[in-house]
Amino acid sequence: MSDTAHALKRIRTRRRLFRTLKKWISKLRFLLFAVGICWLFILPSEQYHKSTYISENALLPGQVNTYYSWGQVHEAAAFRDNITLLSNSSNIEKAAYIENELRKAGLKTAMQNFTFNMSGKKISGINVYGVFKAPRADGTEALVLSAPWKSNDGETINTNGIAAALSIGKFFKGYTYWSKDIILLITDGGEAGVQAWLESYHDHPRSAISSTPLFLRSGAIQAAINLDFPSTNDYKALGIFFEGVNGQLPNLDLINTVIRVCRSSYSIPIMLHDSGHHYSNYDNGNYYDSLHNLLQTMRHQALCHPTGSHGLFFRYKIDAITLYGHTTAKTSNSFSFIEIGSIVESTFRSLNNLLEHLHQSFFFYLLPTPERYISIGSYLPPALLLTVGLILQALELWGKTGDDYAEESVSENSQPESSSSSKDDNYVVPLPYNNRQRQILFPMTVLIVSHFAGLLIFFVITNHFSYNQLSKIFGIPEFLFTLSLITSISILIPATLIQIQKSDWMVLKSFTLAFTAMIMSCLSVLNFSLAVFSSLIVIIPFSLFKPTPKYKLLQYLQLLVLIMISPPGILILSGTNLEKFLRWALMEYELLGSYLLPFICCFYWPSILVYSVIIFSDS
Repeated sequence: MSDTAHALKRIRTRRRLFRTLKKWISKLRFLLFAVGICWLFILPSEQYHKSTYISENALLPGQVNTYYSWGQVHEAAAFRDNITLLSNSSNIEKAAYIENELRKAGLKTAMQNFTFNMSGKKISGINVYGVFKAPRADGTEALVLSAPWKSNDGETINTNGIAAALSIGKFFKGYTYWSKDIILLITDGGEAGVQAWLESYHDHPRSAISSTPLFLRSGAIQAAINLDFPSTNDYKALGIFFEGVNGQLPNLDLINTVIRVCRSSYSIPIMLHDSGHHYSNYDNGNYYDSLHNLLQTMRHQALCHPTGSHGLFFRYKIDAITLYGHTTAKTSNSFSFIEIGSIVESTFRSLNNLLEHLHQSFFFYLLPTPERYISIGSYLPPALLLTVGLILQALELWGKTGDDYAEESVSENSQPESSSSSKDDNYVVPLPYNNRQRQILFPMTVLIVSHFAGLLIFFVITNHFSYNQLSKIFGIPEFLFTLSLITSISILIPATLIQIQKSDWMVLKSFTLAFTAMIMSCLSVLNFSLAVFSSLIVIIPFSLFKPTPKYKLLQYLQLLVLIMISPPGILILSGTNLEKFLRWALMEYELLGSYLLPFICCFYWPSILVYSVIIFSDS
């Protein structure tokens, strides 16, 4: 058989393969969407996830005798009474009291003043911290025990949390088995205080916080435990908050260590976050409890907001969690200072055993229950299936744009009439193998203009000089000016770019689907929850919407759906105040480095604008 015959055979095989693919690609795409969505609902099933375990053998959680006793409980109660009296005092008086108590406990102490003044909001405060130098080490490593003045709700005083931290810090000073320095940190101003302290500690200013430098330091921080026990009552369950900025998570061994300590020595019910279900020994709950926990975790991750002060440590490669006291859990047992102190002591004793930074366990996981986990290899496939469906549709549209010019004769110079060729010998190149020269100038122009509009929106929101000055010129509030500009851009782009050739909208949609799939697939590794929620919102409109010039009502219905899934539409439908959300997202970006606002402005919203152009094309 000649080389020409071999070439023709390969061409026919490829032709049959891609004809079959072209015939079934639409059904395959929707099958991938269905499987991906169904897979997400399988995640909470107990048969799908595994039991947690300690990967770092040096931790040995719950294997030591604890010495935190009733003498320290009485000291904690005295601290609690004094903190209650100081609840309405000034920041200076509060800081002076904390520093005095730390100094009396024998710790080296220091204060830090800080101010954050952007986004129309001013946050100022005074951080106080003390350092206990380990007697058996050279001070190259440290552990942090922190407690904020305000609880997670931003209103309640963290009375028992600060009291417990002071008593534990004083208690630690009396023992010599520590091989790591211990830093006791009492922060003011919520996340701003923790961020100011971390930036100064690492000499790495990244946000718009002005603060005094730290002259008292220790070594590299290996881990941190944040105590959040509001009010002065006993507690019914111990909550664990572990999400950080942009969906980051601590090493799973840290969470497992705290849970093992609670299980080995105390019968304390454990909650994930502030969910309604608490877990006792050997309790894995049911499907709906697991689903609720997963949705809570995914909601926190999708908003890119930390669930506590611990979440700011992750930026500096420091594993941290927040222990929270629940007072409303429906359980007959209760616990107070003695259990809190013993849990913290045992956890710090385990962390004190570490020979190196936590690294052996998972950094990417989901927790349906406190003692069950889902690894990245199990939860990532459904997100990727959704993006693969979008890629297949992009390839399908790219191929369709060349169908009119795809027919070529492969037998002109090589195949005689006596061969076994037939009408099927005409080589029809399908999908992306089509060699038609498509016009991409217009689609690329629309994409560039739309994303430039998103960048402009982001610039206006984040550039305070232009933002404030322009709003003063027009004499309207800042957020109204921003929303007016955004609305104007959203309307002008589809109105000015409405004349589209027959196949240009298909090329434009193909590019948009491919770009969306690329962004979502990359984001799914960094922040799985944000990628999944975004994909579920846009997957049906992006797949089905197309120009319908003969049916104007359908065009406007599609436009209505696009408006509903746009950022302002989602906020309005969810009952969220636009001004508050805008200020909150801006502060999260400036203070914590959250990428929620850049993602919305620079990636998500421009895709919605492109589709508003597609549905109003004349073809």
